[in-house]
This record gives sequence, C-alpha cells and structure tokens, in this order.
Amino acid sequence: MRVLIVDDDIAITEAISGSLNWEKLGISEIETAYSADRAKKILKELGADIIICDIEMPKETGLDLLKWYREENMDGKFLFLTSHESFYYATEAIKLHAEEYLMKPFKVDMMELVLQKLIRSLKQERELIRGSEYGRWVIGNMREVKLAFWSNLLAGRILNEQENIIRELRKRKIDFAMEKTCRLVISSVTNMEQDISTYGRSMVQFILENLHSELLCGEPENDSVVYFEHKSDCAFVAICEEQAEGELKEKCRRLIKKCESLLSSTVTCCISVPCGVSDFYEVYHRNLDILSRNIVYYGDVFTEKEAFEYSIQGVPVMQLKVMEEYLEKRDKKGFMDYLKKELEGKEKQRVLNGEMLKSIQQEVQQAVYAYLARKGIQISLLLDDSVSVRLSEKAGQSVLDMMRWENYLLGRAFAYEEEVQKSQTIIEKINEYIHEHYKENIGRNEIGAAFFLVPEYLAKMYKKKTGQNLKDYINGYRLQQAKRLLNSQEMKVSDVASEVGFDNFSYFSTLFKKEYDMTPNEYRKSRSG
Repeated sequence: MRVLIVDDDIAITEAISGSLNWEKLGISEIETAYSADRAKKILKELGADIIICDIEMPKETGLDLLKWYREENMDGKFLFLTSHESFYYATEAIKLHAEEYLMKPFKVDMMELVLQKLIRSLKQERELIRGSEYGRWVIGNMREVKLAFWSNLLAGRILNEQENIIRELRKRKIDFAMEKTCRLVISSVTNMEQDISTYGRSMVQFILENLHSELLCGEPENDSVVYFEHKSDCAFVAICEEQAEGELKEKCRRLIKKCESLLSSTVTCCISVPCGVSDFYEVYHRNLDILSRNIVYYGDVFTEKEAFEYSIQGVPVMQLKVMEEYLEKRDKKGFMDYLKKELEGKEKQRVLNGEMLKSIQQEVQQAVYAYLARKGIQISLLLDDSVSVRLSEKAGQSVLDMMRWENYLLGRAFAYEEEVQKSQTIIEKINEYIHEHYKENIGRNEIGAAFFLVPEYLAKMYKKKTGQNLKDYINGYRLQQAKRLLNSQEMKVSDVASEVGFDNFSYFSTLFKKEYDMTPNEYRKSRSG
C-alpha cells in the first residue's frame, strides 16, 4: 500500500514519515508533498491508498484537495490533521466523506490505530468489489464471520448446547476445537464521553478492540474480541488462550495502562475461570455481574476467584442523625470526611458493591433534600442540569465517583441556600423575573419553580421581606404597565388588559379602579383631556 503525506510544514511531514511503524501497518511506499498542487501531481501519476493531509495550507486547503480527489473518482482514504478545533472544517470534511480527523499535535500510537482502521476498511471494500458471491466473501473475511459468531453466542442468539455449537461452527467453516479451554477477559469501559466527543464512537470502539486483541490475544488483527454497548458505557469480551493467571493479569495491566495513555476512558478487567466454548454465554454474564458488583477494583484487574461475594442484608448504611448534624452546621468538609470514612469501612468489610453505593447515594440524597426542604428549597429542581444528572448516574460506579457527586451536591446546595438567605438579592431577582414575565400567567408556583423554592415558602419569604403579598406586587406591576399603554390612543382599553397579563377584563377594571380611584376608560379620558 502507498501513503501520501501532505503538509506545508516540512517538520510535520518528516515527523509523520519517520515516526510511524509503516512495516507493521503494511505500508511499503511513502510519498510526501508540501502543497495541494504537488499532491495532485503525485496522485495522478502514482495514486495513493491513504492520504494524510493538513487542512490549513496556503493557496489550496486540504478540503480543496479532497474535493478535487472526490471529483476525480480516486479510490483511497483521507485522514485530516488540523491545529484548530473548527466546526466548519469538521462539517466540510464530513460532507466530502473524509474518513478521520485528528488534532495536532498527534500521538504516534493514536495515528497508527487510526491508520489500521482505514487500512482494514479499504481492504474490506476492495474485497467486496473483487468477489460478489457470498462464499468468496466468507473466505476473504473469516475474521468478520468469527466475530459475528462470538457475538451471537455471547448474546444468547445461538443455543449454548454442544451439538448446536458444533453445527453452527461447521456451517460458518470456523475451525475451533470444542475440547479447547479459554479464559474470558471481560472489560467494562466507563467515562467514554470525552473520547467519543473527540474521536467519534466508532473510532473509540476500534481503538479499544485493537488494544484488547493485540495486548491480550497477541493478534493485531482482531478476531477474538467482541464489543457490547451498555447505555453510555460498553463492555469488551476477549477470548484468550488458556494461560497462567498471573501472565494474563499482567497483560490486562498493560492494556489498562495503554488505554490511560491514549484515552480518557476507564477500563476495568475481570478474568474468568477456564471454560469451554459451550460455557461462554454463562461465564460472560456471570462475570459481567461480578464486574458491576466489585467496584473496589474499579480501573484495575481482578480474577473471578478474587471477586467478593457481597451481601448487604443487615448491613447499616448511613446514620441519618449524623448527616443532619453536619448539614445543620453547613459543615461540608465534616460531611465529606464522614462519607469517606463510611465508604472505606465498608470496603474493609467487603460489603461495598454497586447495590450498597446506590443505597448510600439514596440516603445521602434524601438527607440533603429533606434539610433543604425545611429551608424552602426544592433541590430536585436545582439539580436537574446535565452536570448534576451525569454525576448522579456515575456515582454508583466507584468510590471516587461517589465522592465527586457528593461534593457537587453539597456545594450546589449550600451555595444556593446562602443565596436564598441573602433575601434582598433573591427579592431583586424575583422582581426582575416578574418584570420580564408579567404578561404571562405567573404566580407563586411558576416563580417558585424558576427559583427552586417551595411556593408556600416563597410567598411567606416575599411577604416577610417586602411587607407586600407576592400576588399584589405582580398585579401592581401589571397595572403600572397598563397605565403606560393607556396613555396611548392606539390600543383598545379591552386589549390593554390581556396585553399586561389579565385574562378577565372585569377583574382588571376592578383592580385598576381600586388602585387609582378611576376606571381604565376614565384614566384614558383624563390623560387625553
């Protein structure tokens, strides 16, 4: 295969050509160009399977080159490099069917993984063009056939009885000895949001699959690692040859360390006991459950035999009275220290699992919610933002995530409570809200929701601090605006009422007369006379 590197920065071009393991990638020829014009000449004369191209170049950009390349109907893959996170560049590249997009400065390992993906995709496309019959495709694509088989077996779409498995293996022409024993490595991958945002889900999946295959199975071309998606996170199952437990644990540690160097995601590995192919389904699901329970190993590797058998029945969770004391003193540090001590104690007792973390989260949340409810604050509304929701969802996956969530919860709660206590600030904001929304159907319920306050508490606080009922202030401001509109002859008196938020003209007229000793019509006449 031939690669063309296009970049007006000679140092970058030399860095790419000199730092990557081209032989491992199966690349035998490397061409370079320092402008789009020179790149066009090389592509016309020699062609290229993969083009690594800078976007921001003088005269003609990388996007211009890609557009020309597509118009010429050339067969190859484009990998763009850029120094700027530009939405325009990304959208234009997508429109022109650029395969991948990497930011400078690039990581050598990351670029090699991206190129592996492009090379695999290119080979598959060309193989499909060369052979249209299914049988020929199977011969050239046994890797995909094997992966599909493992995926169906582990997902329960193939009956895990020995005779049935033998029949399915033969049907697919897969050579696998039924007497062979393997170990399954089940990896839970969490905190993927940033990586997916940076590289896209398919690229992150490819990177993780290849790292599992190369580091656990010794094969850079994956045919034994299966991917399963679980909400925002995912799991990988690596089918590994029978080997010493310690040796496989060391491979898992290298995998976790490698993933840490390339990605922001967190990988946790569980190694199964040796098992035959007919046991794969049961072993996978058993170990998936073990992974979710053994959060003490989060971000590490452990074996199925090392896993704890948890039972939280009869185990005390949190002491409500202690939490209330810290909350009443607004002692965030004391509360956090107490929570940390409880979590560490339950780790030592071997009772800290996902279920226990969830129970702790619920009890802490209830204590904080009850405390703030007594202060008139509806914390559930305050914590409805995306950050709160994300931290809350992750709180059950590790001790660190639980502490992060609790720190955020207490920080947000105490900060808002302090703001409410500075009642003048809150009153000013409530009045500003009324001035902006007086035309709408607003009352203490709507304003309470906007300021995360219990409606009854809001009304009492407003009355106490201003000496005026909230409803009277709203109507008073509406009447002021009505006077302003009545000074103009352009609007009918009946329309003024609805314009300032009254849906009943009779009620509006009654209030107006009570406030100004004249009806709206009388007021208009007095102003025009």
